[in-house]
Amino acid sequence: MDYLTVANATLPVYLTMAAGAAARRIKILGDHLDIGLMKLAVSLLTPCLIIERILGNPALMDGKQVLIAALLGFSLVAVSIFTSYFAAPLIGLRQGGGRRTFGIACGLQNYGYVALPMVEALFPRETVGVMFTFTLGVEIALWTVAVGVLTGVSKAPWKLLLNPPVIAIIVSLAGNAINLNAIVPKVIHTVMGNLGSCAIPLCVLLIGASIYDLWGREPINWRVAIASPVLRMALLPMLFIGAGMLLPLSVDLKRILVVQAGMPSAVFAIVLARHYGGHAATAVQVVLATTVVSLATTPLMIAFGMRLLGLEGAVP
Repeated sequence: MDYLTVANATLPVYLTMAAGAAARRIKILGDHLDIGLMKLAVSLLTPCLIIERILGNPALMDGKQVLIAALLGFSLVAVSIFTSYFAAPLIGLRQGGGRRTFGIACGLQNYGYVALPMVEALFPRETVGVMFTFTLGVEIALWTVAVGVLTGVSKAPWKLLLNPPVIAIIVSLAGNAINLNAIVPKVIHTVMGNLGSCAIPLCVLLIGASIYDLWGREPINWRVAIASPVLRMALLPMLFIGAGMLLPLSVDLKRILVVQAGMPSAVFAIVLARHYGGHAATAVQVVLATTVVSLATTPLMIAFGMRLLGLEGAVP
């Protein structure tokens, strides 16, 4: 798969982010709307998208591949977080001064609403369902490993694992296993598809608005601003691509790993830092720096990973 093909799939995501930032600037998308719109997306629209993409998906009939996808989602994020945590002292970050936050912010990629539209643009619709099984593992790593790094594992909010998207993934996989799709009326699929299709653009708009809110609020820490893209956008992706090369994975899962490898840091890392005693300024620096750099590196990394794993020509 060539660079231009990937760039054509990734550029609309960043342009949608820019539209969200512009909407915030001219006050079309006021910040008082964020909580309500995000609740709508997380509690209704995203579960509809998940159910519609998983139920009846032939790529998810193999229970072994489903388990491997979830394990990889958990393991790769956990390893990325600890790698970033142990790398933080190399740029002068110490405990209480941003080390733990640097670990989670660099280690947690934007695995959901930025990656999803790229997967949908590049691959067949069945691949999106496989991505949700991967994100199930990422969600577990987020609420155990990531929050555990900030608060201690014993204080991690395990109950938050049972959020609407995770419940939707588990229920959909169970329904897929018993062929529930055979008795679901077509009209239900249509309604869920229509609602689910709203989730991605809405959330990408909100991400763009959030980035606009953060821009320029903190003085630049150049050590963090330089080190975080090197780690998140160049070194850690090799873990994902290496797993695709070395492990006996399905083609769909390899595609997911390649896209995840190219993702910048998750904006949600800032929320985690603020709510669980982290160093929010460090999280802001990491998110902004990796997002800006990803404009150039994401299509390069995805095209590189696709070629290295022999996945050229996967575009439907």
